Amino acid sequence: MLRWFRRQETRAARVAAEDRRAAAVCTGRRFETGTRPVIRWIKGDGLDDQVTRAAIAQATRLFGSAVDYCLCTQGIAAPRAREILSWSAQPVEWWPVTEHDNPVLARLLQQAGCPPEHFGYWWKWFPERVRPAGPEWILDGDMVVTGKPAWFDQWLGGKDRVRVSQDDRATPAIYGRYSASVDPALQLYSGLVSLPSDLRFMRHFQKVLAAQRLAAPHDGRSDMCEQGVVAAAFQRLDAVPIPLHEFPFARAFEDFIDYGVEGDRGRAWGYHFGHAFRRDNPHFHRLVAEGVVFSQPEPDLHDRFEWLGGVGQWGIPGWAMPPDNTRNLVTRATIFRGRDVLEIGTSRGRVTAQLATLGCNVTSVDHQDRGASGNLAGLGVDVIVDDAVHWLTTSGRSFDLVVCDVHGNSPAEWRRFAEPLQRAVRPGGTMIISNAALARIPEWHEETGVPWFLDSLPAGWTFEVDTSTVPGLAVVTRP
Repeated sequence: MLRWFRRQETRAARVAAEDRRAAAVCTGRRFETGTRPVIRWIKGDGLDDQVTRAAIAQATRLFGSAVDYCLCTQGIAAPRAREILSWSAQPVEWWPVTEHDNPVLARLLQQAGCPPEHFGYWWKWFPERVRPAGPEWILDGDMVVTGKPAWFDQWLGGKDRVRVSQDDRATPAIYGRYSASVDPALQLYSGLVSLPSDLRFMRHFQKVLAAQRLAAPHDGRSDMCEQGVVAAAFQRLDAVPIPLHEFPFARAFEDFIDYGVEGDRGRAWGYHFGHAFRRDNPHFHRLVAEGVVFSQPEPDLHDRFEWLGGVGQWGIPGWAMPPDNTRNLVTRATIFRGRDVLEIGTSRGRVTAQLATLGCNVTSVDHQDRGASGNLAGLGVDVIVDDAVHWLTTSGRSFDLVVCDVHGNSPAEWRRFAEPLQRAVRPGGTMIISNAALARIPEWHEETGVPWFLDSLPAGWTFEVDTSTVPGLAVVTRP
């Protein structure tokens, strides 16, 4: 019995066990529990989808895997969110926010006669932090970062100060009824907020609102008080202004870019495309044409779902299927359009989305929901949260194609999968298995379960092993 236990304790088995333990104790989103730096945007139901899409595309190429990314949305359905995220070159967490994501602020607004449908500008602060233990940028959806600020490395290491964007031409009117609480020497505004690790700011919102309550009935869609409350709150945290000449306004209704009282000093590392939420912004199109702001042709099936990758925020090396292997797998699955496909191992839904977009009738099973049910909404996927062996054993269903990407690939694990998977393949059907050559990678040398499975197939079954992409695919055919 001891020898059997040791065979189970491969590296993959240990990682999978840790993943299960983390999922068991997590009460919110797994994304929240990390410590890596994160850049987050808020996007509402406005006309600036193309700006937000470019912003995320550009940031994911500028910063790569050095940071994680999160798109918070309000009033946007999954198909629209997928389109906004389709240019991303890195995984992105999609977080549709509700009043429950910041109950303290929601209560204060509702006490002022402001129901959730009128929260408006305040949605930017739901939740307070998407990742409390990591450095975090909070940006409007119409803000595009085009370079790295001088203090970027300090922020990346979690050692920078609080920083907030500045409008040094601001008039008291932008702060609503809270203009008297705002330091005119700072002239902060809420466009971009840069936070170090472990800093909370809601208590300062509460103090500002305790000293001067929101006048009822408050309407966050039109009242400017949010700007004043934010500026007053972050003053209490000794926020350093981000000068307007570093992150200027490119307002849709002005024929110039506003670099503030100091003018353009050649140090801009981003642009705030003001009023793109309500109307087309000519500055955005001009900077796209000049190559300052990222743009590209529409991506292919594989690239448009790169945002659903499973690395970065999950922090598990090798946890997601490599892109080349994914392309190989989905290309082989093309002939199964309109047919029933089972996927074992949904993860965040990258392969799932591609199979569904191809036109396959997809059922996908994973022991936990890593956001896939929301990410895949509207694609017609049947997302099952269950242990794969248990579901295969109890459902009794069969499929034309079974796609298998599991995180434990030892022979002991595959002894569990073997018979249930075989029963799930219809006569004449196909099974495509990832990790067929995983054991050739030194750190995964114990993961020989797929070769064991192939060698033990019933009589008449055939297979080929494709090692052209790492970690290989096995294509199995049932007679």
